[in-house]
Amino acid sequence: MRKVNYLPIFFLSMLMTLHTRGQNLEQLVTLSYVAVPLESVLKDIGRNYQLSFAYSREFIPADKPIHLNINKRPLKYALDEICSQSALKYAAIGGQVMLKPDNNADQSLGQLNTLKGKIRQTSPIYPEPLTEAEKAERQRWKEQMEQIDIAQAKILKTPGGNDYKEISMDSYRLPSAKAWEALEDTNAVADYRLAQISLLPFLGTNAEKSSQITNNVSVNVLWGKNGGVDGVEIGGLVNSVEKDVKGLQVAGLGSNVGGDLTGTQIGGLFNVVQGETNGNQIAGLFNRSGKSNAVQMAGLFNQTTADFQGVQIAGLFNTSAGKADGVQLAGLFNYSKATSKSQYAGLFNVSGDVTGGQISSFFNKAKKVDGFQLGLINVADSISGAPIGFLSLIRKGYNRVELSGGDLLYANLSIKLGAHAFYNIFQVGARIDDLNYELQGAQISGSYMSWGLGYGIGAYRSFGKNFGMNSELVVMHINEYESWTNELNLLAQVRLTFDHKLGRSTSLFWGPTLNAIASDRFDPENGTQGSSLPFYTLIDEPIGTTNMKAWVGFQGGFRF
Repeated sequence: MRKVNYLPIFFLSMLMTLHTRGQNLEQLVTLSYVAVPLESVLKDIGRNYQLSFAYSREFIPADKPIHLNINKRPLKYALDEICSQSALKYAAIGGQVMLKPDNNADQSLGQLNTLKGKIRQTSPIYPEPLTEAEKAERQRWKEQMEQIDIAQAKILKTPGGNDYKEISMDSYRLPSAKAWEALEDTNAVADYRLAQISLLPFLGTNAEKSSQITNNVSVNVLWGKNGGVDGVEIGGLVNSVEKDVKGLQVAGLGSNVGGDLTGTQIGGLFNVVQGETNGNQIAGLFNRSGKSNAVQMAGLFNQTTADFQGVQIAGLFNTSAGKADGVQLAGLFNYSKATSKSQYAGLFNVSGDVTGGQISSFFNKAKKVDGFQLGLINVADSISGAPIGFLSLIRKGYNRVELSGGDLLYANLSIKLGAHAFYNIFQVGARIDDLNYELQGAQISGSYMSWGLGYGIGAYRSFGKNFGMNSELVVMHINEYESWTNELNLLAQVRLTFDHKLGRSTSLFWGPTLNAIASDRFDPENGTQGSSLPFYTLIDEPIGTTNMKAWVGFQGGFRF
């Protein structure tokens, strides 16, 4: 039988293995590391690009800081650069990348001795070596990794001697999705620097990593972009931050924060926080925030896209898309989609429920008001306090139509709108008198009507289920025996009437009135100054050209 030589077949298999592995080393990779330990770099590459590294911590500088920044280059290019920085060399054998010291490198690595590396200039921006905080963050990553199994240590004896190298075959897999979320929630992947300075976005000391780094001190000459700020940031024009800001942020034009703000923002024109604000926002034009627990002051407007708690002060308007648990003060108007506490505006206020008060010169609108409203027109579903104004429309309030008679005007129609604590009265009344007298040779006889038009305010207090009392003040202009009297002829009434319910929507009322009428009208019948309507008076005195009369009368009727 012919003897087969297996040696060529063995070498051919080795070459095919190396060729197959070499194809993996040709894959394009993108890597970026700044002062990251060699061992962490190797684990990261192994996870992301399906490689297995074989080495011994006793013979490679596992803690050697690696600086690497490549974009879409072959993997072997990255390994060459890593080995160059670490005085190592590598070989792809049997589906693994084996690392060992490069004895021909400028600096040799002893088996057990730690080498003294070249002194690298350090700065506050790129601190080296790793701080305790950075080491702790990296340890947290390591602890989240799930170890699979550890193979038996392989002993590789060197030719011609008894020394050996023990190669660790530890392997790991990525943490679970829950573990990744926990790491992201604690910002474990964040990079922190003491300071940075930039001219424009990505044109500064943090270069292309600007949007990933959190700085204690950030100076942007014109416009800067940063990952976060934990201290102070000053910008000539604009500050732009991807994540959170804790501290003070000042800009000539404005600042934009993608995360949360805890501290103070000052902008010449604007301040914007996409997340939550806890602190202060001061801007020449406007402030905008998500949820806000802050004081917002702006020349034009303040806006929150979620709940607001604190104070909003603006030259034009304030708006809140959620609750406004605080004070809104604006030159024109305030708006809150949900509940609000206190709103003060030059023109109008609009809110959901109100737990404090609304004050404006023209219009207030709310749903349930646990407080008061003060404005020309007030609108609400219900109110616990007083809607003080010329017209108050309260859906679940004190809304009545009244037919009544009195000693001066025999027939009256009144509409009363508002709340029990305060309502408005719109009233018209009339009377007819038979006149028969001679004036300047002419006989005046017949029936003549006098009528009045007036406005008043009142309040209702209940005494049990069927009894109550109304206190009212009404002022009316009285037109005597003509369609309209141009002279002063003003009646003021203070009424105190008792109300007795007859049914669900009907009641009977009666009570005394205190009347006073001031008149510049001249009575042609007897040639005297003043109104001729009261049939008796307690006071009848001239005050200059005006006559004042006062008496006690009565009012009674039905309410519906």
